Amino acid sequence: MFRFTVIAIISIFCAIQQSTGQTHVQTGTLFQTTTANTIAVTFGAASTTGNLIVVHLDWDGQSRTISSVKDNKGNTYKKINGTTFWNGTHYAAELWYAYNITGAAAITVTAKLSGAPTSFSQMYISEYSGIVTSDPLDQNAVATGSSVAVSSGNKTITYNHELIYGASIGASGALTSGAGFTNRSVANNNIIEDKKAATVGSYNTSFTSAGGLWVAQMASFITTSSLIILPIDLLSFTGQCNNGHIVLAWTTASESNNDYFTVERSADGANWETIGTTQSAGNSPVSQNYSFTADQTNDQISYFRLKQTDLDGQFKYFRTIQVNNCFKNDAGLNIYPNPSNGRSLFGKLNLKASEAYTIEIFDNLGRPISRLVSTQPEFAVNFQQTLPSGVYFVKISSADFSAVKCFLVSH
Repeated sequence: MFRFTVIAIISIFCAIQQSTGQTHVQTGTLFQTTTANTIAVTFGAASTTGNLIVVHLDWDGQSRTISSVKDNKGNTYKKINGTTFWNGTHYAAELWYAYNITGAAAITVTAKLSGAPTSFSQMYISEYSGIVTSDPLDQNAVATGSSVAVSSGNKTITYNHELIYGASIGASGALTSGAGFTNRSVANNNIIEDKKAATVGSYNTSFTSAGGLWVAQMASFITTSSLIILPIDLLSFTGQCNNGHIVLAWTTASESNNDYFTVERSADGANWETIGTTQSAGNSPVSQNYSFTADQTNDQISYFRLKQTDLDGQFKYFRTIQVNNCFKNDAGLNIYPNPSNGRSLFGKLNLKASEAYTIEIFDNLGRPISRLVSTQPEFAVNFQQTLPSGVYFVKISSADFSAVKCFLVSH
């Protein structure tokens, strides 16, 4: 018989003052060695309305999937990530959750497989209080392997005091708990753990294996303590290319004890670098406008995010935006007016007399707007319909060269 180990890691970010944040309420488990296509676990005590339930499922037979997760109070369960196959072609695992639940005495959670497992299925249900009542899921990660060091892979959580839940099953050999985690269950040699994280940062589910194949999953949830009352109210954050540079702009509705903003850039939306800071107004009851100019890169798209730091060192990340880079190689191409009124565009190019070239206009999603062929160094493009405000590209190509330049439409 295989020895399985499930580890649920929970990290929680607290932010509203006078709030206790996430608290583990109870965990229920079941390992069944049958071919039944359903598995059900009942909590040992009444659940409380508004709480969070996290469900880890594991079974043998990769041709089956979880078709539904329900409970006897009609709460809605969502799958956190896709089915994860592990231990070669033998096993599969999933994570589900229900938030802002309707409580009741002894809630029973039932999962149904699309077909009968070969010999076993198992489920672990955990309840937590102090979770926000809107959708609390922030980050998730999953990994499989056979190394002694077991990890779901790192994810950077958005808020401090979040709950990070994870599950790790080992096909053979016992798994030991990660440092700093509280063990909630040792049923069937499986481990349920949780941990309260203090700050925003990179977290994972990590364990030590005695050997054998494993799967490790993680999900982070926002707690009531994560709702830090920020010193600013951000109205907007935008970016656009202009004369070979990326111009970022943001507006705050009001500010209190605000220190400065940090601008970060990424080529893939995952790995970030700091490219500059901007001092804030500090305290202001009225709207404030800020801007930052960044050099463009050779990537087609750059990602930017804004980090705000207040006077006592607390900080918050705002949503990520993506900006299309303008191409630096204009090959002597001048276009005007820029910004355009969206009805016409004019251009001039250093070309030999009578050299044929093609002019193509695209929107910022790469969709063609218009196309024409010319042999004159100066050209005019009249659009059939007035273009909406935004970023567009003009591509000039001939037998000898190709150049692309962006322009803005503003009304």
